[in-house]
Amino acid sequence: MLSGLDRRKLWMDRLRGVVGEGALSGVDVHGFVDERGHRRAVDRYLIGWLLGAVPGGELGLGLDLALWGALARGERPEVGWRGGVGSLQDWGEVSGGLASIEVWTERELSAIQALWTLGVVLGESGWCERSEAAARWCVLELQPDNATGHPWGLNAFVCLSCGGDVEAEMYAQTLLHNACVGLGRPGRFSSLVLLGSLRSLELTGRGC
Repeated sequence: MLSGLDRRKLWMDRLRGVVGEGALSGVDVHGFVDERGHRRAVDRYLIGWLLGAVPGGELGLGLDLALWGALARGERPEVGWRGGVGSLQDWGEVSGGLASIEVWTERELSAIQALWTLGVVLGESGWCERSEAAARWCVLELQPDNATGHPWGLNAFVCLSCGGDVEAEMYAQTLLHNACVGLGRPGRFSSLVLLGSLRSLELTGRGC
Protein backbone atom coordinates (compact mmCIF):
# COMPACT_ATOMS: atom_id res chain seq x y z
CA MET A 1 0.00 0.00 0.00
CA LEU A 2 1.33 3.43 -0.93
CA SER A 3 2.22 5.85 1.85
CA GLY A 4 0.82 9.38 1.78
CA LEU A 5 4.14 10.78 0.56
CA ASP A 6 4.40 8.14 -2.16
CA ARG A 7 0.85 8.88 -3.32
CA ARG A 8 1.55 12.61 -3.39
CA LYS A 9 4.69 11.98 -5.50
CA LEU A 10 2.68 9.73 -7.82
CA TRP A 11 0.09 12.48 -8.33
CA MET A 12 2.73 15.16 -8.89
CA ASP A 13 4.47 12.99 -11.48
CA ARG A 14 1.10 12.34 -13.14
CA LEU A 15 0.30 16.04 -13.28
CA ARG A 16 3.72 16.92 -14.68
CA GLY A 17 3.17 14.37 -17.43
CA VAL A 18 -0.31 15.67 -18.27
CA VAL A 19 0.46 19.39 -18.11
CA GLY A 20 3.80 19.19 -19.91
CA GLU A 21 6.56 21.77 -20.10
CA GLY A 22 4.81 24.41 -22.19
CA ALA A 23 1.65 25.19 -20.21
CA LEU A 24 2.78 28.79 -19.61
CA SER A 25 4.29 29.33 -23.05
CA GLY A 26 2.88 32.52 -24.55
CA VAL A 27 0.53 33.05 -21.62
CA ASP A 28 0.09 36.54 -20.21
CA VAL A 29 -2.09 37.91 -17.45
CA HIS A 30 -4.35 40.19 -19.46
CA GLY A 31 -4.46 38.71 -22.97
CA PHE A 32 -5.09 35.03 -22.28
CA VAL A 33 -8.00 33.23 -23.95
CA ASP A 34 -8.59 29.50 -24.15
CA GLU A 35 -8.84 27.48 -27.37
CA ARG A 36 -12.49 28.51 -27.72
CA GLY A 37 -11.73 32.19 -27.31
CA HIS A 38 -13.21 32.25 -23.79
CA ARG A 39 -11.88 34.17 -20.83
CA ARG A 40 -13.19 34.04 -17.25
CA ALA A 41 -12.89 36.60 -14.47
CA VAL A 42 -10.64 34.26 -12.48
CA ASP A 43 -8.11 33.78 -15.30
CA ARG A 44 -5.93 36.79 -14.55
CA TYR A 45 -5.58 35.87 -10.87
CA LEU A 46 -4.65 32.25 -11.52
CA ILE A 47 -2.22 33.27 -14.27
CA GLY A 48 -0.86 36.13 -12.17
CA TRP A 49 -0.01 33.72 -9.37
CA LEU A 50 1.57 31.20 -11.74
CA LEU A 51 3.71 33.88 -13.42
CA GLY A 52 4.47 35.89 -10.30
CA ALA A 53 2.84 38.93 -11.91
CA VAL A 54 0.40 41.05 -9.92
CA PRO A 55 -2.77 41.65 -11.99
CA GLY A 56 -4.29 45.09 -11.99
CA GLY A 57 -7.94 46.10 -11.81
CA GLU A 58 -10.68 45.63 -9.26
CA LEU A 59 -11.52 42.25 -7.79
CA GLY A 60 -14.72 40.75 -9.12
CA LEU A 61 -17.50 39.49 -6.89
CA GLY A 62 -17.43 36.05 -5.39
CA LEU A 63 -15.41 34.04 -2.87
CA ASP A 64 -13.32 32.31 -5.52
CA LEU A 65 -12.25 35.62 -7.06
CA ALA A 66 -11.44 37.10 -3.65
CA LEU A 67 -9.27 34.11 -2.73
CA TRP A 68 -7.45 33.91 -6.06
CA GLY A 69 -7.00 37.69 -6.06
CA ALA A 70 -5.41 37.56 -2.61
CA LEU A 71 -3.13 34.75 -3.72
CA ALA A 72 -2.03 36.60 -6.87
CA ARG A 73 -1.35 39.78 -4.90
CA GLY A 74 0.44 38.05 -2.05
CA GLU A 75 -2.15 39.26 0.47
CA ARG A 76 -4.38 37.72 3.07
CA PRO A 77 -7.99 37.48 1.84
CA GLU A 78 -10.31 40.22 3.06
CA VAL A 79 -13.44 38.08 2.83
CA GLY A 80 -14.31 34.97 4.77
CA TRP A 81 -15.88 31.64 3.96
CA ARG A 82 -18.50 29.63 5.72
CA GLY A 83 -17.05 28.19 8.91
CA GLY A 84 -17.19 24.63 10.17
CA VAL A 85 -17.90 21.94 7.60
CA GLY A 86 -19.75 21.75 4.30
CA SER A 87 -19.38 24.00 1.29
CA LEU A 88 -17.36 27.20 1.48
CA GLN A 89 -20.24 29.20 -0.01
CA ASP A 90 -23.96 29.10 0.59
CA TRP A 91 -25.43 26.34 -1.52
CA GLY A 92 -26.62 27.56 -4.91
CA GLU A 93 -25.56 31.17 -4.35
CA VAL A 94 -22.68 33.06 -5.94
CA SER A 95 -22.18 36.75 -5.12
CA GLY A 96 -25.59 36.94 -3.45
CA GLY A 97 -27.55 35.51 -6.38
CA LEU A 98 -28.74 32.08 -7.40
CA ALA A 99 -26.53 30.18 -9.82
CA SER A 100 -26.93 27.06 -11.92
CA ILE A 101 -25.39 23.92 -10.43
CA GLU A 102 -22.65 23.98 -13.08
CA VAL A 103 -21.63 27.57 -12.32
CA TRP A 104 -21.92 27.09 -8.57
CA THR A 105 -19.91 23.84 -8.60
CA GLU A 106 -17.10 25.32 -10.67
CA ARG A 107 -16.78 28.35 -8.41
CA GLU A 108 -16.94 26.23 -5.25
CA LEU A 109 -14.17 23.96 -6.53
CA SER A 110 -12.17 27.01 -7.61
CA ALA A 111 -12.49 28.46 -4.10
CA ILE A 112 -11.43 25.12 -2.59
CA GLN A 113 -8.26 25.10 -4.70
CA ALA A 114 -7.45 28.73 -3.88
CA LEU A 115 -8.05 28.35 -0.14
CA TRP A 116 -5.91 25.20 0.06
CA THR A 117 -3.13 26.97 -1.84
CA LEU A 118 -3.36 30.04 0.39
CA GLY A 119 -3.10 27.77 3.42
CA VAL A 120 0.12 26.30 2.05
CA VAL A 121 1.64 29.60 0.92
CA LEU A 122 0.80 31.49 4.14
CA GLY A 123 1.36 28.61 6.53
CA GLU A 124 -2.29 28.52 7.64
CA SER A 125 -2.91 24.81 8.16
CA GLY A 126 -6.46 25.53 9.32
CA TRP A 127 -7.28 26.93 5.88
CA CYS A 128 -6.06 23.72 4.25
CA GLU A 129 -8.20 21.73 6.67
CA ARG A 130 -11.27 23.87 5.91
CA SER A 131 -10.67 23.42 2.19
CA GLU A 132 -10.42 19.65 2.68
CA ALA A 133 -13.67 19.67 4.68
CA ALA A 134 -15.38 21.37 1.74
CA ALA A 135 -13.82 18.81 -0.61
CA ARG A 136 -15.26 15.99 1.56
CA TRP A 137 -18.68 17.63 1.26
CA CYS A 138 -18.28 17.73 -2.53
CA VAL A 139 -17.49 14.01 -2.60
CA LEU A 140 -20.73 13.32 -0.73
CA GLU A 141 -23.00 15.83 -2.45
CA LEU A 142 -21.71 16.71 -5.93
CA GLN A 143 -20.79 14.74 -9.00
CA PRO A 144 -17.44 16.00 -10.35
CA ASP A 145 -18.88 16.09 -13.89
CA ASN A 146 -21.51 18.66 -12.88
CA ALA A 147 -19.00 21.40 -13.58
CA THR A 148 -17.47 22.46 -16.89
CA GLY A 149 -14.60 20.01 -17.22
CA HIS A 150 -12.13 22.36 -15.52
CA PRO A 151 -10.33 20.31 -12.84
CA TRP A 152 -10.50 22.82 -9.99
CA GLY A 153 -9.71 21.70 -6.46
CA LEU A 154 -7.55 18.74 -7.39
CA ASN A 155 -4.93 19.62 -4.77
CA ALA A 156 -7.41 19.24 -1.88
CA PHE A 157 -8.79 15.95 -3.17
CA VAL A 158 -5.26 14.59 -3.70
CA CYS A 159 -4.34 15.53 -0.14
CA LEU A 160 -7.41 13.68 1.18
CA SER A 161 -6.44 10.72 -0.98
CA CYS A 162 -2.97 10.73 0.54
CA GLY A 163 -4.65 10.38 3.92
CA GLY A 164 -6.38 7.21 2.77
CA ASP A 165 -9.69 8.61 1.47
CA VAL A 166 -10.52 6.28 -1.44
CA GLU A 167 -13.57 8.27 -2.55
CA ALA A 168 -11.50 11.47 -2.73
CA GLU A 169 -8.97 9.58 -4.87
CA MET A 170 -11.74 8.57 -7.27
CA TYR A 171 -13.06 12.14 -7.32
CA ALA A 172 -9.59 13.45 -8.19
CA GLN A 173 -9.19 10.88 -10.94
CA THR A 174 -12.59 11.82 -12.39
CA LEU A 175 -11.74 15.54 -12.38
CA LEU A 176 -8.55 14.81 -14.29
CA HIS A 177 -10.29 12.43 -16.70
CA ASN A 178 -13.09 14.90 -17.45
CA ALA A 179 -10.54 17.62 -18.23
CA CYS A 180 -9.09 15.41 -20.97
CA VAL A 181 -12.29 14.10 -22.56
CA GLY A 182 -12.90 16.71 -25.24
CA LEU A 183 -9.38 16.93 -26.72
CA GLY A 184 -7.73 13.80 -25.35
CA ARG A 185 -5.67 16.15 -23.18
CA PRO A 186 -6.41 19.18 -21.00
CA GLY A 187 -7.28 22.38 -22.84
CA ARG A 188 -5.26 25.57 -22.40
CA PHE A 189 -7.16 26.75 -19.35
CA SER A 190 -7.50 23.33 -17.71
CA SER A 191 -3.74 22.90 -18.07
CA LEU A 192 -3.23 26.09 -16.06
CA VAL A 193 -5.68 24.91 -13.39
CA LEU A 194 -3.78 21.62 -13.12
CA LEU A 195 -0.46 23.49 -13.02
CA GLY A 196 -1.83 25.51 -10.10
CA SER A 197 -2.63 22.32 -8.19
CA LEU A 198 0.78 20.89 -9.02
CA ARG A 199 2.57 24.03 -7.79
CA SER A 200 0.70 23.96 -4.48
CA LEU A 201 1.42 20.26 -3.97
CA GLU A 202 5.10 20.92 -4.66
CA LEU A 203 5.11 23.67 -2.03
CA THR A 204 3.62 21.69 0.81
CA GLY A 205 5.70 19.66 3.21
CA ARG A 206 2.62 17.98 4.61
CA GLY A 207 2.25 14.25 4.19
CA CYS A 208 -0.24 14.59 1.37
